[in-house]
Amino acid sequence: MPCPPESLAELARLSLALDDSVVATEAVALAEQLERKELNVLVVGQFKRGKSTVVNALLDEDLMPTGALPLTGVATAVRYGANPTITVRLSSGDQRTVTPEEFALYVSERTNPKNALGVVSVDVVRPAPALRGVALFDTPGVGSIFRHNTATARAILPRADAAILVVGPEPPVGAEELSYASDVAQSSVRLFVIFNKADTAGAALDELLAFTRQAIEEVSPGAQLFPMSATLAREMQRSGATDPHFETFLQTLRSFVDERGTEALAASVERRVNALLDRTAAFLQIRSEALSLPRAERRQRRAMLESALQSLDDRVRFFELTVDDDVQRLRLRLEDELDRRHDAEQGEFVGHATLIAREPSSRRRHEALELLIRDRAQAWRQSAVARAESELADYAAKYVRLLAEIEEAVIRAGCEALRVDAGAFVPRDVAFEPAKLTLSVSIDATTSIEIVRDLATALLPRSARIHALEGRLSRALESELDALRGKLRYGIAHDLEPWRRSVRATIRSSLDGTRSAVLAAFHDTSGAHDESKAQETLARFKREFAAIRNAVAGVASP
Repeated sequence: MPCPPESLAELARLSLALDDSVVATEAVALAEQLERKELNVLVVGQFKRGKSTVVNALLDEDLMPTGALPLTGVATAVRYGANPTITVRLSSGDQRTVTPEEFALYVSERTNPKNALGVVSVDVVRPAPALRGVALFDTPGVGSIFRHNTATARAILPRADAAILVVGPEPPVGAEELSYASDVAQSSVRLFVIFNKADTAGAALDELLAFTRQAIEEVSPGAQLFPMSATLAREMQRSGATDPHFETFLQTLRSFVDERGTEALAASVERRVNALLDRTAAFLQIRSEALSLPRAERRQRRAMLESALQSLDDRVRFFELTVDDDVQRLRLRLEDELDRRHDAEQGEFVGHATLIAREPSSRRRHEALELLIRDRAQAWRQSAVARAESELADYAAKYVRLLAEIEEAVIRAGCEALRVDAGAFVPRDVAFEPAKLTLSVSIDATTSIEIVRDLATALLPRSARIHALEGRLSRALESELDALRGKLRYGIAHDLEPWRRSVRATIRSSLDGTRSAVLAAFHDTSGAHDESKAQETLARFKREFAAIRNAVAGVASP
């Protein structure tokens, strides 16, 4: 039997009294999950692996947006219910019930870039049998997903009871995906691995499956691998048929939920609740030791703590500068890559100009030139986005480690100021804003294209006309590509800056919250009455905490 929801409510209330909003938020989320008796199942993986198509196959409905470009920009929770609804909650506090047609406007990166609409959560209810007892989370895939890659994925990961990792043949599973698979396996009770787009692997399928199976086994022993094509499964569902490969996966998932769901939920909740209790116990110990000291010594120890925290502020400032430098270096690398691609493709551009010049129609020449610019913009944009998102994901993983180290140092500074053993205190999970780049650029015709379209060459001999057009087209093409490069440079700087500011803000707010919680333990009193009141409050906190821990242990132990 899982932890009683009333105990989690008590833990949330106690944590707020201790100035620890993190535990309070997590306790409330756990209580809500227990009320619903749902397993949280995350669908995770590198971008464009087909995660949303897998979710659509589980729903037997084309609900999640899919396409050639990364689309999912907001994590979406999908639950079972007889009455289908879609509820969107915004940061403004507004809550909207939307239609399936409107749904994509909120969760798609194309229509809601960088979550400009301020979507906090999206809850989908559907009567799909596959969802019974499950809360399925379709998460954004940004670059190669590492640990803590996106805010949504990172915020949800600690709450995962099971996970579906989607990999594929192009490219084969890589180190980043394996690292993430290892983290998911540690955070959840069960890991399922879908080898999607298996129909595109051809003769290499068996070799790729053996490679993937061996790689996954090293980081998550016992994880099952299911080769399939989610796209093919959806096509067959639409025609009333079933895909045997998808059905094998679905039956395995449902067997796990039906036969081990209660056990898995209890184990997952126990692990997560114990982590929250350990954190609360650490803050209570600091507060207890502080109040055991005479007021004068307590003030002295607090001054020592503030001095130690001041030195840690230097580490925080260096951390923030590291973020600035990382983003600046990435921007320069992306710009250099654009320059190299432009220079390397100059010969190709001249060839295109020669071919376009042979078009007899001015309109056809204009259309061919615009199509070339559009294709080049798409190719350059996709290359820049893929590299940027991959590197930003790597940065995010590094930042989480650095932030955890500094937060642990803050906790230990409080313990050392009181000569208290910090023990095996585990820093809390921190979510960074997801790195979402669009680099959207305009491909509207500019003056140079219009000049080529309007060039009067009809009266010239054919060879002279083609020669004149070649020169004009080459110059126009060079001008357009230079303009495109400038637009992408602007897009890179425009998209990187919000992420840089968001990371810095997260670092500050996270550490400020932990710092405040530690300092709050050094309760300053001005007289005997205040001292007595503080001791009474602490004693009550301890009694409440002991009751919560006993209640949890009573249901978690055999």
